[in-house]
Amino acid sequence: MSRLIHWRYLTSEMTYRWRRAALLIGGIALAATLVVMLDVLGRAFANVATVPFRNLGAGLIVQRSATASVVPKEMGIMLPFSAQPITPDELTRLAAGHGVTQAAGFVLLWNLGAGRFYSISGIPLGADAPALGPGRVREWLYAGRLPLAGKSEILVERHYGAFYRLEPGSSIDIGGKRFAVVGVAEIKEGSQIAASNFYMDIDQALALAGLPAGLVNQVFLKVADMAESERVKQSIASWLPRASIASPGTMLQLFGGVSQTIGRFGPLAVAVGVAAALALSAMLVLGVIAERRRELAVLRVLGWRSAQVRRQLAVEMAVQGLLGGLLALALIALGVALMSRVAISLPATLSGENPVNFAHGGFKAASSAVNLPIATTLWDWIGPVAIATFGAGLWGWLWSAESGQQSLWAAIKS
Repeated sequence: MSRLIHWRYLTSEMTYRWRRAALLIGGIALAATLVVMLDVLGRAFANVATVPFRNLGAGLIVQRSATASVVPKEMGIMLPFSAQPITPDELTRLAAGHGVTQAAGFVLLWNLGAGRFYSISGIPLGADAPALGPGRVREWLYAGRLPLAGKSEILVERHYGAFYRLEPGSSIDIGGKRFAVVGVAEIKEGSQIAASNFYMDIDQALALAGLPAGLVNQVFLKVADMAESERVKQSIASWLPRASIASPGTMLQLFGGVSQTIGRFGPLAVAVGVAAALALSAMLVLGVIAERRRELAVLRVLGWRSAQVRRQLAVEMAVQGLLGGLLALALIALGVALMSRVAISLPATLSGENPVNFAHGGFKAASSAVNLPIATTLWDWIGPVAIATFGAGLWGWLWSAESGQQSLWAAIKS
């Protein structure tokens, strides 16, 4: 009995009682797969919530809500209720906030015209204007050219322009003033939350709304670390009256209950999954050892020491845990391949902001969908094998403590 492990006995046991071994291996594999996929899905939903902000070059969208939502008394150019004026001093303070590396202010307008609604973004057109939010329209130019500062010129969003047959060379009346269409913009994937039907020089937009120079009603902030967005958001909300601040967390809420739960409570779900996986593996190993009490007692009669019995069982459970971990890798690979094909519909607007559905029979903004950004780490592939092997071996060692010391008569009676 000098051998540390009897490998022939181990393989014979697994092949003779293959159904029991298969149950243990399969249970461990399913438990490990569940834990890893919960973690992968949590990261995926958190990542997809940042897609619109990454494509806009920003981490936060800051607006100021009106004191009350009321029906406008007059039709025509107006400020959205969710985007009231922000003063130059407030814009300066926002730009100087902790963690903020860049800031850009814009003017968002609605036109509640007879029979047609459309939105307008007033953007700085200077050469040094930040490429944040609607300012990225320079990169979205599909046809024509950018408007010139101080000129009555506009860009039209591609789908809206196609619906109303607006293209470079066309013109449209906005707020009693004629504007020439000089270009077409195609909004990039995930950027619909900052999209408007028309884009013009910010001074022209201020003039249409009758606002003084320097005011804005929409501020896009670029933060040094996207993970710090929520902390910066809370800091702004503490001093900016009636602040309405959109962040990746806001987007996550718009994706729906399941995705929000997975994304926001991912770490908790993973912790619960790990606890459930450990409990399941412990029960499976305990069941295997309980069925083999007589066999272990016979080994003791044949001269096996208690330590030898425990070591043999620990290694046998560890081997089955290893096989379960390897099977989990195959299941994880299959799950990743399937989940990466799942398309997530990105919200085309923020709550209370730029409406996407217009008058009955009118233009409806095109939706945007992206594949769930599934990404795995090295630990996702090493962890299941390592933990399943060690965990099953540990349970085998612990649960065999009493069984390995029982006499044959005690085992038979039990």
